[in-house]
Amino acid sequence: MDHPAFADAGGEPGIEIWTIETSGDNNSTYSYDAHFWLGSKTTQDKKGSAAILTVTLDDMLGGKAVHHREIQGHESSQFLGYFKPAIRYLEGGNESGFTEVDTNAGAEKRLLRLSGCENMRIEEVPADSTSLTKEHCFILEVDHDIFVLVPEGAKATHRRKIISVANKLRDDDHNGRATIEIIDEFSSDDDVALFFEALGSGSKDDLPDFQSSDSFSRTSPTEVFLYKVLVGDEIELVAMKKPYKQKHLSSDEIYVLDTPDSGIFLWLGKDVDPEVKKNYHDIAQKTLEINEYPSWLHVTRMSEGSESSTFKQYFHSWDIGTTNFSAELDAGYASGDEPEAAAYKIGKSAAARGYMPDKGEGNLVVTRFAGDQEDITEKVTQELTVFYNSDVYVLKYKYTDDNGEDACVVYVWMGAKSKWSDKNAAIQFGRDIEQEEEGSVTVIKVPQGKEPKHLLSVFKGNLVVVMGSKDNDYNPENSKGTYDDDNIRLFKVEGTEIGVDMRAIQVPEKADVLEADDVFVLETKDVVYVRNGKESDPKEQEIALNFVKLVVGDTKEVTVLEQGDEPDEFWEALGGAPEEKEDASDWRSSASRRVTTPASLTAVTVTMRGKILFEELPPKFTQEDLSDDGAYILDKGEELYLWQGKNIPKRVKDARTEIIQEYIKDDGLDRTADTALVVMVKQGKEPKVFRNKFPSWDNDMWNNQTSYEDMKNNTKAANSK
Repeated sequence: MDHPAFADAGGEPGIEIWTIETSGDNNSTYSYDAHFWLGSKTTQDKKGSAAILTVTLDDMLGGKAVHHREIQGHESSQFLGYFKPAIRYLEGGNESGFTEVDTNAGAEKRLLRLSGCENMRIEEVPADSTSLTKEHCFILEVDHDIFVLVPEGAKATHRRKIISVANKLRDDDHNGRATIEIIDEFSSDDDVALFFEALGSGSKDDLPDFQSSDSFSRTSPTEVFLYKVLVGDEIELVAMKKPYKQKHLSSDEIYVLDTPDSGIFLWLGKDVDPEVKKNYHDIAQKTLEINEYPSWLHVTRMSEGSESSTFKQYFHSWDIGTTNFSAELDAGYASGDEPEAAAYKIGKSAAARGYMPDKGEGNLVVTRFAGDQEDITEKVTQELTVFYNSDVYVLKYKYTDDNGEDACVVYVWMGAKSKWSDKNAAIQFGRDIEQEEEGSVTVIKVPQGKEPKHLLSVFKGNLVVVMGSKDNDYNPENSKGTYDDDNIRLFKVEGTEIGVDMRAIQVPEKADVLEADDVFVLETKDVVYVRNGKESDPKEQEIALNFVKLVVGDTKEVTVLEQGDEPDEFWEALGGAPEEKEDASDWRSSASRRVTTPASLTAVTVTMRGKILFEELPPKFTQEDLSDDGAYILDKGEELYLWQGKNIPKRVKDARTEIIQEYIKDDGLDRTADTALVVMVKQGKEPKVFRNKFPSWDNDMWNNQTSYEDMKNNTKAANSK
């Protein structure tokens, strides 16, 4: 079905908006997002029509659009990002002819509440003190007087947006002829009293805390669910088994992906009946009802082949094709390589591939935490560095940055079997280094197995992680505790560049841990087997032989094996040969996650009462979204960057560990606060890999910004009646 209103849709990039009024193939190379917005007072027939007409629009665009159902008051950050500085809700609609506000008409009394900090919404509330809260900003219009009430603790970006909104109201609704008075924590008692006098009741001391209605209970607060939808007289959801993979999605079926952070996704195969596709909103509504979810929960519909990065990130593997490597060009992996070779390097490389402040030629001090604190710098050599999985290590690395200034990176490496007491002591030690270095420090929390490429380069690619503890005098151990009897240990060797990111790690001595893309070293009583996976790199094979000499010694016979040529003795040492794996190589799924995971920016607020709040910014975030008195998380999927402005409150600095724990604990992704790689970034010390995620970067931006006080003064100077 075509619709004349959509005749010219999608011809040019940008946003196009249609309203819904009810009564009784495209070959473009663009990708599309189609949002249908439902006002809080809309009728049921308009809700249905909105979804159906969105399908009609999508059909005319070749079925490439991702559909987003947006509910008033609960819109996605992507949708709110289209409306700057804030989206505003007005009474009325088609029936009222979308009557505009008379300019310069004044208002007997109108109270507007601005909710959100980064993604702001404006809605009219009853002009009464009972509508006020401590957390929100309010604009009170009385005739031609505009009062702006700014909450204590509001960030600089928030304050700028609020003043922009007030100025826009004065220009648009009052023809520039209104007086704006800004009431904040710096205002006198008399000025504060003027606001409440104009409102007619209440006082600043009586403001209540805001009680959000956005929270609700899921079966599991942290888990992701994938259901196949059976469409008949009744809609039935059949749970799929993990791990979720792209190949489990059938082209003639519909699936529901239920996530803790991103709402509900409906995936429609390309061969699904067109009539069923058209009425997908019925499936969405039924899904909400079955799970007892609120009606405002965000629903995203996508067709096979037009999946968003946000959707893909919840799958264990996704076919990345042969051309989706533009995001990795800055890391130097795709340039000059065939796509398959580039994907191999991306999947095999170390974590945080783009974080390379230098080439690892600086000065290093290593402190070990294992019940006590010990400087072990003299025990660290470039020929071989051994970390034990029961310990925590703090690496203080000093170097000269690109500006010729002294800089410092503090790595806090945490073994998989390390104790909480050692972790906490190491974290505090890292904070002490920050104080000593007067703030020019980047702190990186590194869980075992997530070693950044730069950390490995400091050790020239000769880092080995083994099982063992101080309690056992660091004698060799294995996962079964039987090393003294059988001398069996198993190591995985991997990397992409000799002298840079090579590493070896001791793994459980079981056959099912073997991968086709790595080299494994199996130590037994008399023989050391070096098993080359069929997709392993020759450089890994070379390093593995060197590793045997340094770690295992040269007293045992060394036998090099190719995958498929393992003798019975090899499998006996590992408890028997493994069953054939569905995915014999790990690099493909690793490359998939690294390339398809979308980067996101989330603002962090720590309230005066210590509550931690998060607000995701629109996908097209810019440097201007970073406030010098705020904290933000740049999430790249594999690693998190916690950016801290120079003027953040002490309560935010003190809560950094809790911020990461709260952010990660319910996102539904395959990570925990313990396993996440976290980089603490400070304003003015941003690494290149961080800056590259923004459209442009100006090191002097914050110095050149108009201050809040200047904005207030400029607004006051423009007052007239």
